[in-house]
Amino acid sequence: MESFLIFLLRYITVFLTAVVLGGCASKSLLAEVTSSLIEQQFSSSDDALSSVKLNPAYQYLRVQVVGQPAALLVLGYVDAHPDGNIEVWYSANHEVIKTQNGRIVATAGLATDWVAVRFPVAPPPWSDQPPPDTTIFRWRDEMPGYRFNLAEQLVQSRLTEGLPAIRLPSSLPATVAARFVWVREAQVGATPILLPPAWYALERVDGHFQVAYSYQCLSQALCLNLQRWPLPKAVL
Repeated sequence: MESFLIFLLRYITVFLTAVVLGGCASKSLLAEVTSSLIEQQFSSSDDALSSVKLNPAYQYLRVQVVGQPAALLVLGYVDAHPDGNIEVWYSANHEVIKTQNGRIVATAGLATDWVAVRFPVAPPPWSDQPPPDTTIFRWRDEMPGYRFNLAEQLVQSRLTEGLPAIRLPSSLPATVAARFVWVREAQVGATPILLPPAWYALERVDGHFQVAYSYQCLSQALCLNLQRWPLPKAVL
């Protein structure tokens, strides 16, 4: 009972964050960006974001649910954390995505939400040479369905040649994607729901690697392309 109450408290906290940042619930998933942050709306074209005039005072995350139009989320604030700052991104339609070192650690307003993600031991820093079979343990809470304390074991590995076997978004041409270091995190062991592997494209910034693009699935049917936007000039 105590664990369930903690789960509900986490869910309510994330939900209220979405409401405070955006207001009422959204009509469609990640469908538009507020005109006060971006000076023009965009259509459903995959290339429409390229012509959007960005406000240089903000940081943006291009998010595309596989099979749906892309949208830009805006960095609302950053929560300091000893294992890596937690970046809180939000859309005008009140969806919220929290990332830590490029990994999704909470969402609100999506068809499937990860209410909270916990790592008993912090994942190692990103590297172009991760130790073989690096193992990461993850606990997460999920809605709908009141699923809490889902324990998962992930194995991390580097792609040594070629590109990952996923459909890359039009915003990430193969010639650009080939310049990144690609790292895969896949579930192993017994698990009630086996999610597709996550992929992270790493770039070196000031001597450290960070995630420029990722492919992460919140459920078997809900996979997201997340990409820092615009692409860094260094990789173009």
